[in-house]
Amino acid sequence: MIKIQISLFAILFSVLSIAYADGAHPGITTELVIRSADDWSGSKLPPYHSDAPEIALMLYSVPPQTALPIHQHPSINAAYVIDGEITVMKEGGGERTFRKGEAIIEMVGKWHHGINRGSVPTELIVFYATAKDLPLAIKKD
Repeated sequence: MIKIQISLFAILFSVLSIAYADGAHPGITTELVIRSADDWSGSKLPPYHSDAPEIALMLYSVPPQTALPIHQHPSINAAYVIDGEITVMKEGGGERTFRKGEAIIEMVGKWHHGINRGSVPTELIVFYATAKDLPLAIKKD
């Protein structure tokens, strides 16, 4: 748990330090992890919702040899792999493995799921740019 808290602090500090990255604040560095108008499969992201905006930040831990349920997202979101690795698979074909230190721009409105094929838990922090009362994910029946 302490490792997760330290990792979360490091991510948040990195994001917040962008505003202070100048010559007056030596020692602060920034690194753009990912920036794209496309999701991981190469599809264009949809426009943002025009409803009441809401931000959600989730921390996920996926045990080794565990698959997430097939689902889709109604809103744009991105994940950062804190530890381990996860393979994301698109329904109908196509997959990509993301490892510690990599970011995932998720698909919106497309069925997919992730699986941890590794031997250690996969820890992810996921940022959702959503709207009030929208679910973060919709599971497939």
